[in-house]
Amino acid sequence: MIESPDRMLVVPAGRAVIGTSDGDIAALAAASSEARAWAGKGRFSREQPRHELDISTFLIARFPVTVGAFRAFVDSDGYADAAHWTPHGWAWRTSVGRTHPDHWDEARWTNDDHLPVVGVSWYEAIAYCRWLGARTARPIRLPTEVEWEWAARGSDGRRYPWGDAFEPWRCNTRARDPARTLPVGADSPAGDGPFGCAEMVGNVSEWTASAFRPYPYDPDDGRESREGDDPRVTRGGSWFSPDLRARAASRGMNDPWFADHDLGFRIAETRQLPSGLNIRRPNRPILHGVY
Repeated sequence: MIESPDRMLVVPAGRAVIGTSDGDIAALAAASSEARAWAGKGRFSREQPRHELDISTFLIARFPVTVGAFRAFVDSDGYADAAHWTPHGWAWRTSVGRTHPDHWDEARWTNDDHLPVVGVSWYEAIAYCRWLGARTARPIRLPTEVEWEWAARGSDGRRYPWGDAFEPWRCNTRARDPARTLPVGADSPAGDGPFGCAEMVGNVSEWTASAFRPYPYDPDDGRESREGDDPRVTRGGSWFSPDLRARAASRGMNDPWFADHDLGFRIAETRQLPSGLNIRRPNRPILHGVY
């Protein structure tokens, strides 16, 4: 039985380790010719300097948004109501006549409602969050990139959600050569992070709210940065990513109109928890029955 894709996790406040140290880069380069090539090309520089930030409690989806969940957005007024879109996003949607994600008519990516949705731009991800927020009366949004990294790494700053060693059987990346997305939950719990988030690396890369900026990270970025055409940060490796891209600290970026068959997203929410919620503790604090 496939686990419900609609569960939200409570991620506690803490002191987050963000980025990659010189020592970690040296260790990666010593173990991998690909990492040495990355270091030679300066690919790790966007993850530096390594630093720490205080993170407030927030909620994040256990899984990326699925085809089934996004289909409800497509089949309702998601693409028809400008209220769900930022002004830049709406201008883009109308200029290209957008009515669904890329690859939406290709069965390989959409024939199972439990597959993670792909082919969505940042503009579409934001519109989905606003649409869902309007339907549920909740402040649904994309996670900031530091919230994403905290959810993936936890307080010990691990390299991958499960630890410091890459283990390809824990995630859907190029190392397993599946050449496709897998239904959400296929690698859970083996690939889960310290707070119970699944598929933070592998399957699909994920949009974040944050505009791409050099480190150190600006804590004011992200939550209200929902407009403009600046490149946006993507996190997590996809089904054809190398293990270096699947590290929790790896930062990608794309223009907000960009969409591809390896790029999806998951939702987040900032709020105070009301009393009486059914939260399972201590291993995976899952909020049941959110949507």
